[in-house]
Amino acid sequence: MNKKLIYGLCAASFLMTACDYNEDNFPGFDQEPLTDVVYYEGEFTGKYPTEGYFSLVQGDEESGKATIEKALIEMLEDTYPYCDKGSSAKIKVKVADVMPPQNTDVVADEEYELTTADYDAMGTGDKQPGKHDNFAYNIDPNEYLPNFCTTKYVDKQVGFICKIIYKYYSNRETTTQAKFYKKGANGFVEETGFKADKSYIFTSEDYADIAGADENKGFVGSDEEVEALISQFLQKKYVASDGMTVALNYKHTGNTIDAIYRYNGEMWEAYNPAKEMVASITERITVVKFDGKEWKLSNLISDIKELSLTNAEYTKLVEWVKENKPEFMSTQNTTSEYYFGADTKNNNINNKYSTWTQYYNVDGYLNDLKDEEIQVIMDERLAKEAFPLILLPDMVDNPDPDISYTVIYKIYGGRGNGNYAMSFYYSKEDNAYTWDEMAPVMQ
Repeated sequence: MNKKLIYGLCAASFLMTACDYNEDNFPGFDQEPLTDVVYYEGEFTGKYPTEGYFSLVQGDEESGKATIEKALIEMLEDTYPYCDKGSSAKIKVKVADVMPPQNTDVVADEEYELTTADYDAMGTGDKQPGKHDNFAYNIDPNEYLPNFCTTKYVDKQVGFICKIIYKYYSNRETTTQAKFYKKGANGFVEETGFKADKSYIFTSEDYADIAGADENKGFVGSDEEVEALISQFLQKKYVASDGMTVALNYKHTGNTIDAIYRYNGEMWEAYNPAKEMVASITERITVVKFDGKEWKLSNLISDIKELSLTNAEYTKLVEWVKENKPEFMSTQNTTSEYYFGADTKNNNINNKYSTWTQYYNVDGYLNDLKDEEIQVIMDERLAKEAFPLILLPDMVDNPDPDISYTVIYKIYGGRGNGNYAMSFYYSKEDNAYTWDEMAPVMQ
């Protein structure tokens, strides 16, 4: 089910009235633009890749996220050609978490499992292995392990193969994985142990028969054009079964290239055995925001967990204010305060503007503020203090960075009576919750 809310901030009746009348009777009318703040929640209705899902490849997740973001933007721009800053969307998409398989064809001369000291030696900063003593979707093992092997196995001969066992974090799970590295003349490189079903070396005669190729230079077009020509060549040369592979040696503008192609059941395509992938397809939730100029992907999460405030949480806020901001406690009773607006008798957040400004305007900090400006203060105190710092740490037993925590609370007065929701994300690195900066959404 899709949920779509559009908030128009100018009455449509104004648009049906003469401009001169508006200018005379509504000072500044022409300066008040028609604005639409859109909140969309539902399924992805745009175009998926041919596979029918988006892919997040281990070590290259940012490229996958860029592809998802582009598709989401196209969908939202088509659905909402006009919207204003503050618009947001939560869209469910099918995503495959993809990682290389464990290699069983290579025989190692020696194997080694990384220790805490090893990870730390690779760097302890953000997006470095030593930060959490593992690799992750944004920390590619191949950026660190070749250098590690070069240092550890400095005395080994060319041809030596080692198996490095390490921890890898992705999609809320830490697994044990391994890679093989072989020592060459210029250092260690990953060893896949892959052997193609067939091999073929292109000849001068082959190039002479291929339109778009040169007898001496070989293929001369772009990489995409070369792949298309090779695919056509192999289609004619082999009667292939699904998954058949061939190791090729050919020239591209005079340079010798080694490559592997695989038949996918319909056509031949370039294939990298080091990136042979096993995909686990799940439904993920994307959070997209409009900054006034364009839509941007903010988060990609696995689930949404709703947390409703109870009397215990409202009481905790009142007790916190009593201890830390006593000047904002109600002068009428001990069950309510006016820093956050928590009320334990009615189990709600009191946002009634007149009460705040007339009775709890401590040191005059609300003087000369409009109601909408007061509402911003009310919302931000909940979003930046009450929920992330005081309540969520006790409401969530095992915080997960891949989950959006939606806090549901009851409002009296202010923006309107009813239940509202704000969403938060947990950062493992900072051990803290952060508001997603979306305006409170009425439930």
